[in-house]
Amino acid sequence: MLAFVTICDMVRVGIVIDLETGSCIDVPIRSEFIDRSITGRPPCRPFGISWSDDELFVANNKQLLVFGRDFAYRRTEPIALPVNTHQLAFHNGVVWAASPWTNSLIGHAIAADVAPVEFKPLSQEMLPYVARDTLESDDVYHINSLLWADHELFVVAHNLGKPSFILGFDPGMRLKQMRYEIGAAVHGVALVDDELFWLSTKTHEVRSSMGYVFPIRPEAFSRGLAVTKDYLIVATSEFKTRNDRVNGDSWVTVIERWNKRIAAQYRLSGTGSINDLRVLDEYDYAHHVAPFCETITVPRDLALQHTAADHRIARAPGQQSW
Repeated sequence: MLAFVTICDMVRVGIVIDLETGSCIDVPIRSEFIDRSITGRPPCRPFGISWSDDELFVANNKQLLVFGRDFAYRRTEPIALPVNTHQLAFHNGVVWAASPWTNSLIGHAIAADVAPVEFKPLSQEMLPYVARDTLESDDVYHINSLLWADHELFVVAHNLGKPSFILGFDPGMRLKQMRYEIGAAVHGVALVDDELFWLSTKTHEVRSSMGYVFPIRPEAFSRGLAVTKDYLIVATSEFKTRNDRVNGDSWVTVIERWNKRIAAQYRLSGTGSINDLRVLDEYDYAHHVAPFCETITVPRDLALQHTAADHRIARAPGQQSW
């Protein structure tokens, strides 16, 4: 099983990790990904991940970066996203971006001459998107995650110290449900049949709408969730102040869904914080997009960045029970 994580170390866009062997491929930052005009966040901050049939998208501050199946950089899409864009979701030819500082979702059509749009989940307004400077002080709900699944849209609001909530919309983006009492500082959302899963970051748990609670170890900063038919995959990072998240280590933990056992846990040294995580080669219920690839053919410039597991990752004992 292959996963891709975006990270904060200002050296790499992210890491492709084999969750069975622990081997990794680093995807390096290019000079054009660094924008020194950015204030309030690092000048290169790869975050949300999604993909179409043959291209992978990564949000990086104002940029929407595009990569091929081999993770070689192709282009930057002609849109200026808001600074601090979080999770991405590709749906019906459109990349949707969760934008905390605009309290909205931004929709950008790929390969179509259609103007971008902005959806305000709390007021259910659909507006033309106008690129503009935003500030952290504009953030009211901290809308950080979204999921298009089975003709439904789910939007997660961290809510900045207040109780987090999840909004559910129909295909016409009309509000159907509001789910409260879900934890604190929530990130991520997955839908398996009729059961929602999410990360309650502040309480160090994976939670579900059916009442299941899975404690996350180590108790660190959890952000990055994937759910397959057999596993929960959770990304966690060392607790750091926001300005220091370019430093420190992170973990990727593979959990057996049915018996709550840790199948594997990998420590990634020197990554800084993990921003997001997607499973590449199996159906991910936190993404609801067909798998991106079964294997990866590494181009020459990335082959030099290949890292052996025992150099960067230590595997915890398998079958550890909570």
